[in-house]
Amino acid sequence: MKKIIFQFIVLVIFVSCSKDKMQVKGRIDHASGNTVYFEEVDINQIKTLDSLDLKSNGRMKFSDKSRMPKFYQLRFSNGKIINLLLEPGEKATISADLDNPYKSFSVSGSEGTRLVNQLNREFNMVQGHLDSIALLFDKAESPALKDSLSREYERIMNNHRKFSITFILTCSNSLASFMALYQQYNNGVYVFNKVRDLQYFKIVTDSLFKYYPRAKQVITLKKNTETLLNEYHSQKLLSLARDVEYGLPEIILPDISGKEVDMKSLKGKYVLLNFWATWNDESNSLNLALKDVYKKYRGKGFEIYNVALDKSVSYWEKAVVFDEMNWINVIDTTFPNSKAAAFYNVQALPSNYLIDKDFSTIIAKNINPAQLDNKLAGLLN
Repeated sequence: MKKIIFQFIVLVIFVSCSKDKMQVKGRIDHASGNTVYFEEVDINQIKTLDSLDLKSNGRMKFSDKSRMPKFYQLRFSNGKIINLLLEPGEKATISADLDNPYKSFSVSGSEGTRLVNQLNREFNMVQGHLDSIALLFDKAESPALKDSLSREYERIMNNHRKFSITFILTCSNSLASFMALYQQYNNGVYVFNKVRDLQYFKIVTDSLFKYYPRAKQVITLKKNTETLLNEYHSQKLLSLARDVEYGLPEIILPDISGKEVDMKSLKGKYVLLNFWATWNDESNSLNLALKDVYKKYRGKGFEIYNVALDKSVSYWEKAVVFDEMNWINVIDTTFPNSKAAAFYNVQALPSNYLIDKDFSTIIAKNINPAQLDNKLAGLLN
């Protein structure tokens, strides 16, 4: 009886270990004489697990044990790389030609690996097109040709973005979508680089955390997404749970003449949105210090939208005239129930936000005059 129990325990352990064991095997053509390295791709490092000198038949086989899906890569001594995404217990069979691994790659037994290479194949094709257009642009002398190339460059990027969005929405339960979120072009521009793209970070995070809450990539993604969402939620800039108009919250308030000034009418300029009050000494000091910066950049595409949170209109008017504040001055007499202050999560005075020309991004928050001068010098000069 004891012998039967022992054999049963051994069998369970064996089956359990086999289930967690990942394996990749296959054939790589035109790889004879190359060394292939089987490597785990972690968040912050790449760890070599095994290596093999390939023979003329190009056959190889590697394995690893894990209870979590993991990213791996086959790195060849000639610099070529094949990416893998293996689940516990998967036995992937691959084939490729090392002369062109992206086009020739095929896999069976690993859906994650198929998705990762589909993503990489598309990305490398797009990157090649963009690089070619960039070279032509550098050589072009005709303004019309440059304009045409710029439009084509933008068209390709937009199409690739649409492809990546579709990929994420259809593969959000695969770690391949983690890779899709962080695709980056050679010039450091991310495929997902818009404010509204946070919704895709949230979709992928929620889905992956449901399936793989202990995977390192998912834990990192969750923290990153929470940080981004908290920053925007705290400023009331983005709501992923409701249908909202994308962009920054609008402010429409009356100026000294009583005319309502729409802050979005300043679109096309860099705008410093500044919340202050006549009864706040620090606010008054900041206004005076901003005068030199405003004088320097007002004609170059910069404007100040000064929101006073005051009860007394007459006292505010006198302060604006006395301090010769020649930018846009408006007043919100509903403070402390100001919607404008709530929209931008104003917790103290003064509070300011440097807003981009397209009115969708806050470049800097609570910036002092010296910092503002340096920032505008880089943006406008």
